[in-house]
Amino acid sequence: MSQNKDSSVAFGMFHDEDHANYLNSMWLIAITLLSVGYGDIVPNTYCGRGITLTCGIMGAGCTALLVAVVSRKMELTRAEKHVHNFMMDTQLTKRLKNAAANVLRETWLIYKHTRLVKRVNPGRVRTHQRKFLLAIYALRKVKMDQRKLMDNANTITDMAKTQNTVYEIVSDLSSRNDNLEDRLVTLEDKMSGLQEQLELLPELIAKPSSASSNIYTVINMPHSQSVPPNFMPSAQYHWPTSPILPPVSSRTPHLVPEPLQPNS
Repeated sequence: MSQNKDSSVAFGMFHDEDHANYLNSMWLIAITLLSVGYGDIVPNTYCGRGITLTCGIMGAGCTALLVAVVSRKMELTRAEKHVHNFMMDTQLTKRLKNAAANVLRETWLIYKHTRLVKRVNPGRVRTHQRKFLLAIYALRKVKMDQRKLMDNANTITDMAKTQNTVYEIVSDLSSRNDNLEDRLVTLEDKMSGLQEQLELLPELIAKPSSASSNIYTVINMPHSQSVPPNFMPSAQYHWPTSPILPPVSSRTPHLVPEPLQPNS
């Protein structure tokens, strides 16, 4: 009897009437998915807790995706941001000019009602002093708005793009510098080779001059000195005979050397 009673109590705890209703289960899933969690219906079984936990994670992910998509759609593009910043800067410039003109006007009126009149009206002077202070406050406020606009104009995305652009420019300059250094090294090598050739040029010029002087000496020598002593004037050169061609004298008589006659 006690075991049956305990089993009935456990069955009533984990399978009560609230969870037996399909609409109540859908209510629990919806409340968990929307991250509300009223706590009126609580899962008791491990399976119900797992389903509830899964619904909670899915609800958080869906909420994050929805917020990201909506914010992406509502965010201004880069061109729209530039146009908006340009229009705001134009308006702030006009406001700055108006505020500066008001400061100058109130300064002139204060000087006029204190220095250029015979009788000073304190009420009017205080009125212009009050307007003067308000004009200065408006001028400072416009300047502060301009600073805020300039700070908000440079977003993180623009800074990242600017950084990438600067990095590419620096990399290009570095590569060009390396190429220029290589060309300078090559030019230095060529200049050194050219210098060595210029240093050897006097020696090369001196060698042909000595050879030409030797040739000139041989040409201007007398005939008795130019002919060697062991030269035999009766010696005659004989061309080799060919078994096929006729003799050399008949083919090329101009090539046959004439015998030298002794000097009388």
